[in-house]
Amino acid sequence: MYRAVIIDDERWIVEGIKAGVRWEKYGFQVVGVAENGQDGLGLIEQLRPDFVLTDIKMPLVNGLELIQRGKEISPHTIFAVLSGHAEFAYAQKALNYGTFGYCLKPFEIEEIESMLGKLSQTLKHRAQLEPERDAQELYEVLCSGNVQLLAEKLASAGIPITANMPVTPIIVQGYVPAPYREDIHHIRFRINNRRVGLLVYSHLAERFLSSFDLSSNSIDYSIGIGPSSASPAQLETSLEAASVAAYGYFSTGKSGVYRPITPSESMIDTLLSELAGALAQKDRMRFMSVMESCRPLFHRYELTIKDAYLIFNTVMYLFTREGVKEHTRFLEGYDQLSYDYGHSDVMIDYLIKHTLNHLSDELSSRLAGVTHIRIKEILTYIHHHFNQGISIQSLSEKFYLSPTYLSQLFKKEVGENFVEYLSRQRIQYACKLLTETDMTVSQIGEKCGFNDYFYFTRIFKRLNGMTPTQYRETR
Repeated sequence: MYRAVIIDDERWIVEGIKAGVRWEKYGFQVVGVAENGQDGLGLIEQLRPDFVLTDIKMPLVNGLELIQRGKEISPHTIFAVLSGHAEFAYAQKALNYGTFGYCLKPFEIEEIESMLGKLSQTLKHRAQLEPERDAQELYEVLCSGNVQLLAEKLASAGIPITANMPVTPIIVQGYVPAPYREDIHHIRFRINNRRVGLLVYSHLAERFLSSFDLSSNSIDYSIGIGPSSASPAQLETSLEAASVAAYGYFSTGKSGVYRPITPSESMIDTLLSELAGALAQKDRMRFMSVMESCRPLFHRYELTIKDAYLIFNTVMYLFTREGVKEHTRFLEGYDQLSYDYGHSDVMIDYLIKHTLNHLSDELSSRLAGVTHIRIKEILTYIHHHFNQGISIQSLSEKFYLSPTYLSQLFKKEVGENFVEYLSRQRIQYACKLLTETDMTVSQIGEKCGFNDYFYFTRIFKRLNGMTPTQYRETR
C-alpha cells in the first residue's frame, strides 16, 4: 500500500475525501490528516508519505510553502493540490514546484480517483526502476566516506539524518524478507548475493523488524542491527558494526538477530599470543588447547567473525614465517571466511587439522612403517588426544574393533603395546613442558593425561631414568 496524507483546513472536506474516495482500489492508504500546514509538515516528517493531497490556502503555513518545505523533508513524496477557482493562479504556480496535479473545488470524487490511478502507475514504475539503482549509488557513496555527498544522497532517497531523526542500519544475511513493510519508509541495497542492507528510522526499526516472517524461514540467517546514527558522519561506522553483527550465525551456529558486542582486546590479544607461542615451540597440544578454548567463546558470542579473521590469518602468517608455505592461505575478508567455513567450529577444526599436520613430523615417520589403515587412524587419533582419557576399550568402540584383536594388531604394527606407546607419548610431552614452562610437576602430570601424581613420577622415572624434578634440574 502507498501511504497518503490529506491536508485541508476544512474538516468536512478532509473527511469527505477520506471516506468517499476508494483509496484501496488504487493501492493507497490514508495514514494521516491535518487541518493546517504546520501540522501537515509534522506529519510529512514523521510518516514520509508517498503522496500528499493539500489545500492551497491554509493557516500558519500555506500550501505552496508546505510543498517547498515538504520536498526538502521528504524528497520522494509526490504532492497534488486542492484549490478553489479563486486560487487557480496559485494552483498553476504549484505545478511549477513539481506537483503531480491539482483538483479544483468543488471537485468530483471521480476526479480524485482518476488522479490516483495515474499516480499509482507512476509510483509503481518508479519503484521498479529507481530505488534499487539509487540505493546502490547511496551505498557506494556511504563506503567512500564523502559525508557531504552522503547527506545529499540520503535526503534525495527520503531518509535525511538529523539529531531528532536518527537512522538505524540493518544487515540481513541468508534471509530476504518479502514483502517489506510498505508503510514504513526504508532504503534497501544489495551488498552481495548473500547480504542485503537496509536503512530505516530508528524509532521505526523494531516495528520494521517485526514484519520479518522468520518462523517460516528454512535457511540459516543472521540479522545485524547497528547503533542508531544521528548524523551522516556516524553512519559508516554504524553500518560496519551491523555488518560484523550480521555474521552472528558464523560465531554461534544459531540463526537470529544480533547486535554489536563490546570487543575485548585483551582477550583476543591473549589468544593470539598463546597461539604464537604454541607454534613457535611446535607444541601441538598447547595449540590445540588454545583453539578448543575459543569454541565456547564463539558459541556465547563473546568472539565475533572479526576475531575469527584475526585468528585465521595470524596462524597462517606464523606458518609462513616459519617457512611452511604448503597449503598456506590467507583470507581477503569476513565474507570469504563465512563462505568458505560457514561456522566457527568448522574453521577451528580446519586450523587444528592443518596445523597438526605440520607439527607432527614424528607421527609422519611412525605412520610410514604401519601398513594397516585402521592402525594408522588410531595412531593419528592417539597423537592428537593422548592427554585425554584413552583406553583400549574406548578405541575399540570408536574404531569398531574388538579389544583383543586391537591389542594384538597394535603390537604387531607398532612394535609395542598400546599402554607403552601411550605412556611414551605423554612422557615426551611432559619433558617438553618441564623444559619450556614454569608449571609444577603436578600440573604437568595432569596436563599430560596422568590423574595420579605418583603414577606419573613412576612412569617418568622408568622411561627417563630420573624423576621429573631431577630432569628439570639437568636442563
